[in-house]
Amino acid sequence: MPSPLPVADEAAVAAAIPELVEALGADAVLTSSEDLADYRDPYDYRGSDTYTASAVVTPRSVEDVQAVLAVANRLGVPLWTVGQGRNNAYGGSAPRVKGSIIVSLREMNRILEVNEDLAYALVEPGVSFFDLYEHLNAGGHRLWPSIPDLGWGSIVGNTLEYGRGYTPHGEHPAMVCGMEVVLANGDVVRTGVGAMSAAKTWNAYPWSFGPSHGGLFFQSNLGIVTKMGVWLMRQPEVYVSGWARFEDDDAIGPLADAVRELMLDGTIRALPLVGHGLSVGEGGMMLGAPGWGLRFALYGRQATVDANYEIVREALSAIPGVEVGRRVFAWHERDAATNHNDKVQGGVPGMELMDAFNQAYGDSTGHLDLSLVGPLIGSDLVATIATSRELYARTEFPYLVGILFLNRSLLHISSLFFDTKDERQTRAAYDVYAEMAVELARLGYPVYRTNIQHMDLIADTFDWGDHAQRRLNEVLKDALDPKGILSPGKQGIWPKRMRSH
Repeated sequence: MPSPLPVADEAAVAAAIPELVEALGADAVLTSSEDLADYRDPYDYRGSDTYTASAVVTPRSVEDVQAVLAVANRLGVPLWTVGQGRNNAYGGSAPRVKGSIIVSLREMNRILEVNEDLAYALVEPGVSFFDLYEHLNAGGHRLWPSIPDLGWGSIVGNTLEYGRGYTPHGEHPAMVCGMEVVLANGDVVRTGVGAMSAAKTWNAYPWSFGPSHGGLFFQSNLGIVTKMGVWLMRQPEVYVSGWARFEDDDAIGPLADAVRELMLDGTIRALPLVGHGLSVGEGGMMLGAPGWGLRFALYGRQATVDANYEIVREALSAIPGVEVGRRVFAWHERDAATNHNDKVQGGVPGMELMDAFNQAYGDSTGHLDLSLVGPLIGSDLVATIATSRELYARTEFPYLVGILFLNRSLLHISSLFFDTKDERQTRAAYDVYAEMAVELARLGYPVYRTNIQHMDLIADTFDWGDHAQRRLNEVLKDALDPKGILSPGKQGIWPKRMRSH
């Protein structure tokens, strides 16, 4: 980890900007303070300029991306790539190296193909979840997307950060099939069988002949993804938006074990979420909601869904204190859903969660997500919750959590809310996050993604073999990006010229 953080060379950036204007056009190069304000970290202290860019470029094609890379390589200018750049709890669009030029891919927003028979779409990185949903509806396709809780983000960006949704296709990284990537030197590669020019199955068969390289570009700074194949869900006859609620922690262990078994035997094929402090069950979204709520969904033909619901209801109702309910939607009714939980489990994007979050401090609300991975074992989850409660009790922040079940593992995501206009409170939230992340890593719970201010800290917790994984990442970085221009410092991966170890 460099200390202090590097800063982009002002002279090199100043030389790059007119070249970028010539290559992409003046409207594709943003330098005004008003334009750049949209690309700062929205959850950093409002008065901070630590993580700010000197310019933003908005390429519209692969050729534009190559032109940007050519300029950056020649002048040694650091770039920071984003899709929509809406990943606010993790830094938004802001770069790790102050003065970097942001490569915003919002203008590369075409849906290039929808294959009805094979149930996939091929999209560019500027395509949002709203865009794909509306495109599928307008085209009368029998296909549903999987979406996260906020629909404004980039499908490619969310997926490359290991984002999740809640339908049977909610494990977004597993739904990727075939990517096009521009490497730092400008070379364009296609992963999987897309490496064969005439291949008919680039977005239908996920592997390759020889090594499969797709994984290199998840949470990495080794290339810029310009196209991605995404598998879609076939429209079901009906779906159940189910919920369960209970008041205290006693039920969480047996409930987690019961849900795990229902997922492993295939009764529940989607990704359930249990929450405390933010309603995720039968009601609308409300910050600070009492007790616990679970949401789950079932999909398919009416008879199958009815039978599976009875299995779920019987299993969960057998746990003392747990109440179970459901709402049933035919496929054509899902667009009329207004409850956030019904929408998100029906593949309908929305922004209700942002409204709920902003209940804390209005438009100046910021939050950090402490996103841990743990085993889906009830007793372990109970212990994690107890430890987290103890850690939060030492702070000024309440314990608010969403726990996403992933068959054999879970994501334990607790959120710290603060007022970004209050420097003391904002700094306290970032400090508390760091302390808790280190303590929970010591207990065996890794963070799977983090904000830009904690990337080095989290990378350092992956310490097996004297940080063997980091050394491998650095070998790859030096080989594929020798000038170190692509998103330096992302995920704690620094180019050789910026390392201090």
